[in-house]
Amino acid sequence: MKRLLLTLAFSASGILAQDFSSPVTLIQHVTVINVVTGEEAKEQTVKLQGGRILSVASTEPADGASPGAVDAHGGFLIPGLWDMHVHVHETGELPLYIANGVTGVRMMAGERDTAALRVELSEKKPSPFIYLASAIVDGRSPMWPGSIVVKKPADARRTVDEIKAGGADFVKVYDGVPRDAYFALADEAKLQHIDFEGHVPETVTAQEASAAGQRSIEHLTGIALACSSKQENLTAAVEHARFFLDRLRVEAEGYRSFDQAKCQALFAEFRQNDTWQVPTLTVNRMWGRLDDSKMTSDPRLVYVGRRSRSRWDERTQPQIRRWNNSDYQMARGIFGVEEKIVGGLYRAGVPLLAGTDAMNPYCLPGFSLHDELALMVDSGLSPLAALQTATINPARFLHRTSELGSVEAGKSADLVLLRADPLADIHNTTQIEAVWLHGQYFDHAAILGLLEAAKLETRH
Repeated sequence: MKRLLLTLAFSASGILAQDFSSPVTLIQHVTVINVVTGEEAKEQTVKLQGGRILSVASTEPADGASPGAVDAHGGFLIPGLWDMHVHVHETGELPLYIANGVTGVRMMAGERDTAALRVELSEKKPSPFIYLASAIVDGRSPMWPGSIVVKKPADARRTVDEIKAGGADFVKVYDGVPRDAYFALADEAKLQHIDFEGHVPETVTAQEASAAGQRSIEHLTGIALACSSKQENLTAAVEHARFFLDRLRVEAEGYRSFDQAKCQALFAEFRQNDTWQVPTLTVNRMWGRLDDSKMTSDPRLVYVGRRSRSRWDERTQPQIRRWNNSDYQMARGIFGVEEKIVGGLYRAGVPLLAGTDAMNPYCLPGFSLHDELALMVDSGLSPLAALQTATINPARFLHRTSELGSVEAGKSADLVLLRADPLADIHNTTQIEAVWLHGQYFDHAAILGLLEAAKLETRH
């Protein structure tokens, strides 16, 4: 069990260890994409052994004699993708990530018993590597069951200590953490050498969260207010907003009172403080499209189980009953501004990560990561920059660039073979021919098998 837990927690020794008794696998005649520079090296042979990449070199005639070699026929090889903001309702969702070339995820809500959760997650195969949050840390009247409630600084410090001792990879902070408790949490996290990531609480500004060392900000929380000339008044207003729609109205007012100079100064602080942004455009867009049958009848919903769909209905039906056309127009308008914000963050050099917020309503495990990359490009990123948010950037964020994030000798053999060039069109990340998960090969037939098995599981 100890070995299992270390593997799921990304033990460096576990990832770097290599079984030299295992056979060598060749991927021949492949175009290797350098996700750092955008260079494309054609006619390459990539050698794999024991879950690692042995070498990347030009294809030689002698390579063809190797038994079991994979002929890529000029296809495009990229590192395994990462979805850096997911939730897991049922472990049956996990193989869907592999079928979509997503070999790693950051799971944004854990449980108090981290060890037991890791064991439960490990029982489903195949499964992506999981970077695991603590249980959500929130304030009085928490939104989600199972959250850890902190009311004062002493609570926050004790909570960080317990989370670190329990083995979670980071502390997940949420909307309701009181102001003084938040800064105590930030201080204790530094002392305990554990990152804290998540939402910007309502009582804290985005500027303050960045200065306090919050490693990532999800969903662009706090940015509408931080970029507003009315920030102080709107911060007070959002604290008193009772419903989601009320919060959206405050956010809309923030964007209507947009101050370009304040926003640029904020982005400069993010860059200076290394505050990563995970926009989760997929889920942000969803709230304004619940009246759109194209989304609510997405054919990929066959891979979502009944229990998850029931949870979605519980969350969305109140909105569907109460919202009118102007409410949806407001939500869609906010999303349009958020796309511009993401483009501005990119141009300002703020580090970005791709995340979807699966399993929120209509945010699909694995599939939606490709939607997120397309939305990144729509927001102004180049296809290469979008691809980086799901490959080399996660490796940088996790401090694992020696092991993950690019197709290079010595790195983990987490790879995706595409039939078309993603740098020509980011939508080509969906053209998956094969996936390697730490060296385990899933050809096209195996991928179809994973999808069919997941579909069957939703019927039980």
